[in-house]
Amino acid sequence: METFHRFWRLCFLSLHVTLSYMNITLGICEKNFLETLEGHEEILFSDKGKYHAIFCDHKKVGVVGFIPVVFPKCTGFVQIVIDPKSRGKGMAEIAEDLLAQKYHLRALYATIKIDNLASIRAHRKAGFTMIDEKRLEVLRDQGLLGENEIRMEKEYKIFTE
Repeated sequence: METFHRFWRLCFLSLHVTLSYMNITLGICEKNFLETLEGHEEILFSDKGKYHAIFCDHKKVGVVGFIPVVFPKCTGFVQIVIDPKSRGKGMAEIAEDLLAQKYHLRALYATIKIDNLASIRAHRKAGFTMIDEKRLEVLRDQGLLGENEIRMEKEYKIFTE
């Protein structure tokens, strides 16, 4: 993992990561491509959002994007969908990290349905942590989080140093 992050820092401005077995890049996202992906209905395609196609070895395999948050500054709500045949290979982590890098984000937040165990597992593996129960209850009381949803967050210290 540490080797990857050192290499990732070297690729800081290039918006791609090459691993020994796959080359992950972000490119232009077309809404009609998003609609071909299983699970796309979970993505809120906002006019304020920033979206990119995820390419693995020059083949479109998904979409990653975020909706900026006014406060705290340089944060956003991440959204990602990957073709089922391409899941489980670590692409979500790389794509989200590339997104944070491109937009100099300090943190990403993910709102995930409680029963979407695969997404929760993928985000944990990618370094996201669950927001504590007290904060979850405050968000639910304010109507910002459904009873069937959880919120996870990942801070990017590389951008805050």
